Amino acid sequence: MKLNKGSLSLPLWIMVLFLSGSRFYASDPEDGRTFWFTYRVTIPELPGESQRVDLWVPIPRNNAYQTIDRITLRGNLPYRIDEDPQFGNRMAYFWARGEIPENVQVELRFRVTRKTVRALEGSGSAVELTAAERREFLSPDSLVPVNDRILEEVRKAAPRDLPPLQKARAFYDYLVETMTYDKSGEGWGRGDALYACDVRKGNCTDFHSLFISMARAAGIPARFIIGFPVPHTPDEGTINGYHCWAEFFVPGKGWIPVDASEAHKHPDRRDFLFGGLDPDRVAFTLGRDIPLVPPVSSRKLNYFIYPFVLVNGKEYPLYETELTYRNAQSSGMSRTGRNADQSSDE
Repeated sequence: MKLNKGSLSLPLWIMVLFLSGSRFYASDPEDGRTFWFTYRVTIPELPGESQRVDLWVPIPRNNAYQTIDRITLRGNLPYRIDEDPQFGNRMAYFWARGEIPENVQVELRFRVTRKTVRALEGSGSAVELTAAERREFLSPDSLVPVNDRILEEVRKAAPRDLPPLQKARAFYDYLVETMTYDKSGEGWGRGDALYACDVRKGNCTDFHSLFISMARAAGIPARFIIGFPVPHTPDEGTINGYHCWAEFFVPGKGWIPVDASEAHKHPDRRDFLFGGLDPDRVAFTLGRDIPLVPPVSSRKLNYFIYPFVLVNGKEYPLYETELTYRNAQSSGMSRTGRNADQSSDE
């Protein structure tokens, strides 16, 4: 745990650097990109009777596809950096007690280096799951059940005797063919696998929640990843909404990504997006039902990509976010690739 006092008026930003030994999946070292990402949160006006403010902001970390460095974090509230005990997601926690400012301003900025992922190429992965990890990623989440309704979908999508990799591909193809990317009406965007089963439409959260439910029901560990799409052109701009995808685990291959919602929208990329990801995205957090640190009684977040704010102990939705990117010049990195999802999944 790291305690800091941040202020927008300070001339010196407090630097926070996270390092890990994670390696990239096998990919062409020339196939990737580097960019700067800025995540701003503003609470423009707090109620006059406010006596307590709590604000959590997700912080990305290194993983098998990306390196995060040169992180700066500042704001007009004191803060600390924590990590959730279940998935290891990093988060900045800002707070105020008693003497509350008229508004709150927070800014997170960092550099991202992404590589194109081709997880099915090469010699595979020696990484194996621990018993605890296997239990975690085979167990249901609140909106990602493993039940008879999901087993019915599994039976429709694939023969029982298929090996795990081929079975996961059958689930992926089934969802690409039987679901529609459609954000009309109500119910979409919660990542509710049963909603996706019944309505057969939704956004990326709905596609991938159903994929994860089906994989787990078939005995294949699977997990949820959420972040933001980052357009390749122009060289800088704003980002309107999040994007998510899924990963499933096969012994000897490791974690294999799938992006079924993008494959539905871009049929020409269907084969690539089973096991492959373009570099035009940044992953923020992993998992569902994410515990906050410090905890808020038994509260867990369905997924964690936008700020979570409490004022006087009650959830407070009147905040604003501004997400921007700027491409960085990086020798040895080509600027080929496509946007993961330029339409907003918000």
